[in-house]
Amino acid sequence: MRAVRLVEVGKPLKLQDIDVPKPKGTQVLVKVEAAGVCHSDVHMRQGRFGNLRVVEDLGVKLPVTLGHEIAGKIVEMGDEVTGYSKGDTVAVNPWQGEGNCYYCRIGEEHLCDMPRWLGINYDGAYAEYVLVPHYKYMYKLKRLNAIEASPLTCSGITTYRAVRKASLDPSKTLVVIGAGGGLGTMAVQIAKAVSGATVIGVDVRDEAIEAAKKAGADYVINASSQDPLIEIRKITEGKGADAVIDLNNSEKTLSLYPKVLAKQGKYVMVGLFGADLHYHAPLITLGEVQFVGSLVGNQADFLGIMKLAEMGKVKPMVTKTMKLEDANEAIDNLENFRAVGRQVLIP
Repeated sequence: MRAVRLVEVGKPLKLQDIDVPKPKGTQVLVKVEAAGVCHSDVHMRQGRFGNLRVVEDLGVKLPVTLGHEIAGKIVEMGDEVTGYSKGDTVAVNPWQGEGNCYYCRIGEEHLCDMPRWLGINYDGAYAEYVLVPHYKYMYKLKRLNAIEASPLTCSGITTYRAVRKASLDPSKTLVVIGAGGGLGTMAVQIAKAVSGATVIGVDVRDEAIEAAKKAGADYVINASSQDPLIEIRKITEGKGADAVIDLNNSEKTLSLYPKVLAKQGKYVMVGLFGADLHYHAPLITLGEVQFVGSLVGNQADFLGIMKLAEMGKVKPMVTKTMKLEDANEAIDNLENFRAVGRQVLIP
């Protein structure tokens, strides 16, 4: 089968011909119909998440097939699989654990000590077929097609968890940093659907601002032409934001947006751009503010976002579909901030 693989960090992905895996036991072979392109793939190709090196520090073994936003059709199953049939269209939660560590046992399998993340340290969906280690990580699609569903398995599950951690309700105001991207447009939609909070979308390009508006942001701020601190204070009548979801965590965002937090505000850190947080400790105590990390999501988050999308409450903003062979171009678009919403590869 054709597969686009990371062979050497810092170099373009390579299209290779590799064997189609044979499922056994709990495993399922899925014919990939759609694979979303995530900014994490930029970091994988670069070989680092900030100062953390993909190979040396995170233990990723090369070559590996990238692509962790996965949807497709079941073509073969191991003899222990139940509840699914050949021909079922499924979305796949790629954030899988080995099952026995403390975090797996408490239901936080995405934090597994020895994770089996598809498209990161296990072969993913930039290929004609993907092997799913256990059928429990799949969701049978009813109303969504594969293209609509694939981004939900990362941009959806990640922002669903981040919104949960933001502790929102209709009295609260949320700021979403990077609101026009694949994750940002999902964060805006999810926050409006589940909390009723006022949502302020912030981005730096006109087309991204338009995407944030389309996603349902109550207010939008173009930080390249407006002072976001002044605008957020104005919108919140001087109080500040009850929560910020930072989908970048860059030097620019972390040096600026913690300043907009209201007392008891939460700063939910999602992005992996690799900056360091500098915040004066007494201000944390005096304002009772919280800085919270949020990493992808667990099985409950996966089920939650899939149900929300199946009910029509949220929908990934897929702005471009491309061929498998165009994977490097799609990643280039993300790396150079040319993408709005989500790009999806179709093998």
